[in-house]
Amino acid sequence: MVHLNVKKRKMSRHEKAKSGFLDTWFGRPKKTGGGVERGYDTVPRGAEPRADDEEPSAAAEYRSKVDALDDAQLQRRFEEMLSDMNLSEEKKAPLRKYSKDQKKQMLVAYKFVNAQEGRSKFEKPSDYVAYLSQPELSVGKLHSCLENLRIALTNNPLSWIEEFGPKGIETLLTTLNLCYTNDSRYDRVQYECIRCLSAILNNTVGIRTVFECREALPVLARSLDARKPHCAMEAAKVLAAICLIPNGHEKVLEAITMAGESSRKPRMLPIVEGLVTKAPESLKNGCMQLMNAIITEPEELEFRMHLRSEFMRTGLYDMIDELRAGAEGSRQIQMNVFDTHAAADQDEFLAKFDDVRVDFNDSNECFELVKNLVLDTPAEPYLLSILQHLLFIRDDELIRPAYYKLIEECVTQIVLHKNGYDPDFRATQRFNIDVQPLIDGLIEKSRAEEERKVEELKSKLEAAIAARQEAEARAAHL
Repeated sequence: MVHLNVKKRKMSRHEKAKSGFLDTWFGRPKKTGGGVERGYDTVPRGAEPRADDEEPSAAAEYRSKVDALDDAQLQRRFEEMLSDMNLSEEKKAPLRKYSKDQKKQMLVAYKFVNAQEGRSKFEKPSDYVAYLSQPELSVGKLHSCLENLRIALTNNPLSWIEEFGPKGIETLLTTLNLCYTNDSRYDRVQYECIRCLSAILNNTVGIRTVFECREALPVLARSLDARKPHCAMEAAKVLAAICLIPNGHEKVLEAITMAGESSRKPRMLPIVEGLVTKAPESLKNGCMQLMNAIITEPEELEFRMHLRSEFMRTGLYDMIDELRAGAEGSRQIQMNVFDTHAAADQDEFLAKFDDVRVDFNDSNECFELVKNLVLDTPAEPYLLSILQHLLFIRDDELIRPAYYKLIEECVTQIVLHKNGYDPDFRATQRFNIDVQPLIDGLIEKSRAEEERKVEELKSKLEAAIAARQEAEARAAHL
């Protein structure tokens, strides 16, 4: 597991004041000098404006404005403050019970904490954007700035995140793309970029802003790389959480699809690679969470089974038994989720066929089921025609898989299309597909994949030969 060396920085006076303010108002009372714990019914010391922090006239003027508020105005301003703090309803509830005087004191204190500017190098969102936009920043400076930005995104109110906005997210994505084109020194920068995006997505304002940026999630999905387990784990956790947000599942699938096309690999492969035996346990847990979120979120049974099948044929089928055997703790929970939903979907699907038990991972059993479904029906000759046409595919180890992959994608789009297709395919409704460019592209991908595998085997062979020669040399000196 990769451990990041994060340097602690001294808190500015502004941060200390804000920390004390939040600690007192939101559930972490501190002991006073006399040893008596301060409860929720007092205003924190130091939270009110001081002469050295804010001009007395400005503080007095703001206090007089707050005192002049009627009950309705006070309640509205108080609710706006609570919303700006991004508090849960559970934390808002006790604060709403405060007296009018306490609410006024809290408004003044909150104004004081958020009005201070110029206390540090980075204060406003534009400060971070301007700094990160500078060319040729060192790795250390990038990491330090991103660490401060993550803290600011976590601690500041929603208005601050809203001000950070699309421009800030675009700057983060530019920095993240920079990490993909550089060496391992940028791994810690990449990790902090992902954590910054996670902090932005922790509220409705950030979610809306990220969803409006089409490039955001595809760029994030590129961090699903088992060679960088720490970054891949964080990216998997973020994407898994997004799957549970309305419209999030569709956007995550689109993101991993675009990332797969960019790398010319099956879109689910990076997730499956995070489950291999040598992967860190934390990465396995993150990838299992993402896989379960992708599979279980759709409402349509056929779509869930399609996604599960896609994972299985991408490599999960070969390692599923090993994953079950070694599962414990969090991974055991995720494995149980996977198995429980798979069994439930299979039972629901088999109910359509009078509960005939079928192993959907066995081609013979699936074929027998399809054949029996169309036997002695008008659909039977069309199945026969499909099989006959499949026999015409050229006997070539590269071309045949390319054709089958294309056919599988076409069938998938027809069967799982959201709006469906009219079963009465007229001549004007037939597909007009220029097959040759698609086939050429698939063949090129197959060749590239074969070349990659050959290079991997060569590297392993060279390593084995070198190890053998070293062993023989040591044996000769004995």
